[in-house]
Amino acid sequence: MRHLSVPSAQTQQWLERCRSEKWLAEHTGVSALEDGNKAIPLNDSAPQAGDESWMGNALVALEAKGKAPSHWSEHLDRELYEAHKDDWPKAYETQGDVLIVKIEDSIWPLAETVADAMLTQLPSIRLVCADLGVHGDFRVRDLHPLASRDGSVDTRTRIRENGYLLWVDASKVYFSARLSNERIETLATAKRLAARLNRGIVVADPYAGVGPSMGALLSEADLLTGYHTGDLNPDAFELLSQNIAHLASKRKTLDGSEPPVLDPATVTCSDATTWVDDEALRGSSDMLLVNLPHDSIEHLPHVLPLLRGDQTAVLRGWAIVERTQEAESQQRIEAAIAQAGHHIESMQFNEVKGFSASKSFVCFEAWLGRHD
Repeated sequence: MRHLSVPSAQTQQWLERCRSEKWLAEHTGVSALEDGNKAIPLNDSAPQAGDESWMGNALVALEAKGKAPSHWSEHLDRELYEAHKDDWPKAYETQGDVLIVKIEDSIWPLAETVADAMLTQLPSIRLVCADLGVHGDFRVRDLHPLASRDGSVDTRTRIRENGYLLWVDASKVYFSARLSNERIETLATAKRLAARLNRGIVVADPYAGVGPSMGALLSEADLLTGYHTGDLNPDAFELLSQNIAHLASKRKTLDGSEPPVLDPATVTCSDATTWVDDEALRGSSDMLLVNLPHDSIEHLPHVLPLLRGDQTAVLRGWAIVERTQEAESQQRIEAAIAQAGHHIESMQFNEVKGFSASKSFVCFEAWLGRHD
């Protein structure tokens, strides 16, 4: 079979060219050649060797190579697949080397077969778990191990998000990779605030989980001078402490010098609504993150006193609200801010994603002026 020999770095470019020209052979894949080039399979309509279309690249004769499966379902028996084709999982989530998938009751007896197929298709996955829903006060997932590559069923794993590393454990702590962009927006807001104040800032993150927002903030050179962070979930607190220690050790400065000691630098396992009882915490932060979506708005009166009142400060939070009550929810946020003695310079209240047919997941951000 004819193949086009191209430099490895140009493989994607030539694949797209051959595909658009309808020269690409079907049901066979790209091969590696001994000289380091890649061989792209061609069909009978492709030009002959020496044609100017190939821009000097040679054609070589190779045996056709079967195309590797592109989806885990291709590892299932075809008859079995067809018998349940409407019930197989349409999507899954990965956290590090752990894959989490919802299995319909109709194919639950085949759950381990699904997991084995996923392990075969995805070499980076160590453990496949079925998601049985959320449970408990901290709304963590009930995970049922289905198949393991090495025999381990520990759901603790490490992920990389926006360039930094975090320990997570979906069976013990809530974490959503889908909110990665929100963390990027939080960083952008923090940088704007630091520029406004012309100095590094102190952030309060009392519902930090494993610390994804702190990951984004601590990874930015010269942005933070200190932080107050924590979570009421003891398992989250344990992972948060490890993540903060690692992130703080990797801090950098713009001029390459040794970064100054962060002060304050607190990580606590406590109820965020009691933080204001500590005089050292009241009025200590430039930016406040409130990420307790089911209760964020209700908690605002308790946590807003953490913000400084003698300068510009920022409140940034997330909430799940009824679509028909979005205006009312925004008014409740504004009322809590006013009750805390701040006035609003500007405010945004935007839907991040749908939560259900009747509810939406929103982000609110308020820039607050100094107390009167």
